[in-house]
Amino acid sequence: MNNSERPPDGGLARTLYGDIASGGTTAATGLSDAAFIARMVDVEENLALAVGDAGLVDTTTASATAQLIAEITFDSADLVALAEASVAGGNPAIPLARRLKAAATDSGLGVSAVHRGATSQDIIDTALVLCLRDAGDAILATTGDLITDLAGLARTYRATPVIGRTLGQQAVPTTFGVIAAGWVRQVAAASTRLRDVLADLPVQYGGAAGNLAATAPSGLSVHAALARRLGLADSPVVWHTDRLPLVQVATALAALAGSVRKIAGDVIVFSATEVGELRESTPGGSSAMPHKANPAAAIAADGYARRTPALAATVLDCMDQRMQRATGAWHAEWQTVRDLAAATAGAVNRTRASIDGITVDTDAMRRNLALTDGAVLAEALGRYVPRGDIDRAVADGTLGELMEQAHRDHGFSTDPADHTGHAADIVDAVLNDLKGTPHE
Repeated sequence: MNNSERPPDGGLARTLYGDIASGGTTAATGLSDAAFIARMVDVEENLALAVGDAGLVDTTTASATAQLIAEITFDSADLVALAEASVAGGNPAIPLARRLKAAATDSGLGVSAVHRGATSQDIIDTALVLCLRDAGDAILATTGDLITDLAGLARTYRATPVIGRTLGQQAVPTTFGVIAAGWVRQVAAASTRLRDVLADLPVQYGGAAGNLAATAPSGLSVHAALARRLGLADSPVVWHTDRLPLVQVATALAALAGSVRKIAGDVIVFSATEVGELRESTPGGSSAMPHKANPAAAIAADGYARRTPALAATVLDCMDQRMQRATGAWHAEWQTVRDLAAATAGAVNRTRASIDGITVDTDAMRRNLALTDGAVLAEALGRYVPRGDIDRAVADGTLGELMEQAHRDHGFSTDPADHTGHAADIVDAVLNDLKGTPHE
């Protein structure tokens, strides 16, 4: 293999654009091939200790074996060699276990505590879970910052009038605060779900066919000890072909990506030249058009988020895990779910960058409210004037006169700010719901 075919150093194994241009590489680094293999080593290290905890080997041998495993590292060339050695068995856990057993044999410790009672899927699934937990922590941290920013917008612009838009058209007045409140509620709910499913991620240790036969009658003790040492749930006991733990994470990630994509899409519309109600703090330029101030962060967030539904669908498709070890469906998960987490991280990172320091142009909001010469108040006017009269006034251009008559007769207000309904109350309700949660 020539150097151009080797993975880059630095632990970022997807495209450099995807990992670096998202604005934060913490999550992506934890999802790289280097991190995946490192986590497999961590699982083997803790398994050695767990078999000692369960009394299958003496604790001295278990500790020494774990220390030996912990000292094994992989550079870029080692990762390539491991990948090449994975071809025959179809997964990297086989050559990894072989290397660990050789090292233990050479040291004189023997292999009694190495890969004891495990199958390849135990090591790979648990490593994958640990990678997802690591990345999830980074995603949730950035999401928390985003939620704080969004709540601030909702609070600050609680009563600031802006035109509501439905089906691409001006509709009725609302407030920018209630729009931001809708953003924050959706992101907070998606974040809570992701936090919950990450907390429930289980260890995988079931042995060759999922019945812990090789370590019976101590298999369940090893399982519990391994879960405890890795800080993972110990239920379900075996999920070799029950992929709900990964499906739940995948759908939670895609839902979070979708919730921030909604924000990004709105920011793009608000930032259009002819709308001009929002402006990112550092808008992007154009290589050809110097007048452009593109909402580049929101656009990038949209791009990352659009990848997630298909990736989540692949994970759902992989629930077809036949018999006691899947033929292909299990293998398809390893890269897919890590790419899904990385794409979600990118979407969250760029949405946070879009919202952080965003300029809200209230003058533009007020100006756009007046574009229809009062037609956006037609619904409110209907409380005092028959619909047929309103339709005729809109058609012949006399709506303004009709509103003035309603003002004289009924005290009807022609100020859009007086027709935002319960928008401010909804903002208060959303912000109140955040109290006492991690998002407060």
